[in-house]
Amino acid sequence: MSRWLLGLIVMTGLIHLATLSVNSEPLHWVFKLLPMTLIITLAVTSHPGRTSRVYKGLVVTGLIFSIGGDAFLLMSGDKWFTLGLASFLAGHLFYTAAMLTRLRGSLLGWLAGIPIVVYCIWMANKFHTILIADDSKSGLWLPVLCYIIVIGLMFWTAILSGNRYAVIGALLFVISDSVLAWNKFVEAVPSAGLLIMSTYFAAQLFLAGSISGSLKIWRTTGQAPPLNAH
Repeated sequence: MSRWLLGLIVMTGLIHLATLSVNSEPLHWVFKLLPMTLIITLAVTSHPGRTSRVYKGLVVTGLIFSIGGDAFLLMSGDKWFTLGLASFLAGHLFYTAAMLTRLRGSLLGWLAGIPIVVYCIWMANKFHTILIADDSKSGLWLPVLCYIIVIGLMFWTAILSGNRYAVIGALLFVISDSVLAWNKFVEAVPSAGLLIMSTYFAAQLFLAGSISGSLKIWRTTGQAPPLNAH
């Protein structure tokens, strides 16, 4: 990863975080989508290292669906929220498929599924109670349930893959989406936008970094990136 690309990702992400409270739709469109565009560029130009080209292709596809989800969520209304949810759902399915190509299956990894399942059940029960009680939002229950299941599976398979960058990215994604959903459906979360987007950008950056196994900056020397993802 070149210095300028990492610098641009961080800079544009920070600009988006700093302008969340600014009432400017064009500003939000540019600086929400630009960091993701740069992260996709990072993923596409990353050397796959010990990971396969199939893994790289699946992660890149997941990132593309994610930026589609970002675009849908920039528009207001439950219809666009549902489309955004569907786009992110597809992205998580591609991330999960990527993790499955590197499945290791340690005992600790399998045991990690227990708290993940418990958390998903708790979240599903919470949102079921709230969404079904509101006729205007009851149609969101099934998409939300599917999303909870898929992101939980994505996190679990990331752990089973043994790739620490993927694990960190998946965990940050769970945090980001949990705060987003809680803030939207349950109650306002203090500094929700800042928390959601900072963990989201970091999550996508770590998932992109899982391709090469490093987020270190190196000079372009023609050498393959360091293989220290394990």
